[in-house]
Amino acid sequence: MVYTTSDYFPFLIRQFHRETGWDEANSYAAFCRAPRAVLDFAIPHGLSVSTGRSVGSHLNSQLVFSMVPSTASSIGYLTASRPLFALPPAASAAGAVDGTAAGADGAAAGAERALPQTQSDIVSNPAAEALGPAPDRQQQQDLLQSIRAGMWRCSWGPGGPPHTAEHVGQYLMVAQMYPSLASMTGSYTVRRSATSELSISGVSVAGAQPDLQFVVQHATNRPRWSGEATFGTSGQLFGLRGQYNLGDGDGGDRAQGRLSVGGEVYYGAQESSGGMSVGVRYRQDAPLVSELTCVANPLMGHVMLACTRQLRERLCAAAQYDFNAFSLCSELAVGAEWQLDASSLVRVRWSDARGLRCLVDARLRSMVLSAGLELRGGGGGGAAQPGLRRSFGLQLQWFL
Repeated sequence: MVYTTSDYFPFLIRQFHRETGWDEANSYAAFCRAPRAVLDFAIPHGLSVSTGRSVGSHLNSQLVFSMVPSTASSIGYLTASRPLFALPPAASAAGAVDGTAAGADGAAAGAERALPQTQSDIVSNPAAEALGPAPDRQQQQDLLQSIRAGMWRCSWGPGGPPHTAEHVGQYLMVAQMYPSLASMTGSYTVRRSATSELSISGVSVAGAQPDLQFVVQHATNRPRWSGEATFGTSGQLFGLRGQYNLGDGDGGDRAQGRLSVGGEVYYGAQESSGGMSVGVRYRQDAPLVSELTCVANPLMGHVMLACTRQLRERLCAAAQYDFNAFSLCSELAVGAEWQLDASSLVRVRWSDARGLRCLVDARLRSMVLSAGLELRGGGGGGAAQPGLRRSFGLQLQWFL
């Protein structure tokens, strides 16, 4: 069972990793992060409203209510061992701020009540990591861009304070309840050492057929390499994955770029089946972000080639080609993410198999309005029909 949440909690989780010096981008799980951030955005499904609130310096809440196509809701709480990101009052009072962005989140006007008391507590926007060690302070204060834009800017370095002994023991706990589904999800993450982290997550389903599933993961994250070991009770799944970085990405000439290689293997004992994948990626951050990625799954015959390119400061484009050697099926997708101004963002994606998809985000004070539209060409034996509307979604998010 898969659950979706609004952007507030995912942002806080990334912010926790950033403040504790954990590089989320230095993982094989994030190997295709840049092209996916531009191409794989989700369209709001139906009509939903979500709110995020900083209850205290260490506690945050989130409420999601869906009205169309079906009535559903969820409520969640997140607590951490240290205060997480809150916008300075000047950011919310000034309104629009010149920022940069990608696929993630932010705090809000009402979060001023949890404002950090020291300059060191006001950390940089994770979406602006690729701008260098000292990004423009304005780029750290834009709510909309912290929420939605710029995950293609993820850097090689930790993007925060370096690994130190003070990070040992730092923890993060999240609980999300879904009354309409009689279900609950939760996770607990703790830093075991300066370069290792343990994460335990689970899903509990009540009802006539109750179920409880857990996933345990231990990760090591170093500048030169990273590795993860995972076990899941569902299907008794075991997995290993890792990444090794060649070249100087720690303060060297970023214009020369860095080459990364990685792979994963997994095995499900319950069904006696497994799989694997390997990948290579080249990334250059100067003068503008540019990335080439190739990932192959030899057992499934699947190959993915992707190119992500920052065309201007506020414009990024990506193209991805998927091909299966066994079925000879293929798909080409192209898209772009464009920050029109400091309070509006547009994403467009076209695929020869899935049609056209558009998403517009706009900020009004402490509210973020997201509207999405998907058009897909007609099919079914007759003459080709013009694009038909397949889905339309509207989402409102308030940060109280």
